[in-house]
Amino acid sequence: MVHVSSQQQSSLHAATNVLDCQFICLARLREPLGLVGGYWNMDADIITRVTAGTLGSAIKGIDRMCAFFEELHGVSGLPSAVSRDIGLFVARARIWMQVNRIS
Repeated sequence: MVHVSSQQQSSLHAATNVLDCQFICLARLREPLGLVGGYWNMDADIITRVTAGTLGSAIKGIDRMCAFFEELHGVSGLPSAVSRDIGLFVARARIWMQVNRIS
């Protein structure tokens, strides 16, 4: 079984809740996404992109977060609640990116 700390799950849940509103501004996403990146030990570049970058770079960072979670989602032994939260995060993040993508 894969161990997921309460901080990891809590940060993912908080970010997913913020992403629930697809028209939420980037400023409200930066802190929850930064916590997700930190608690889930993501690459520092991903965290910097979402916490300090432009909208375009933040979208690329969120896209990389989604790729990270999509890889993790397929790992056997992941608790079902965490797997569900990962699926929700990825789905909501993809919607947010699509709505806010710069042409």
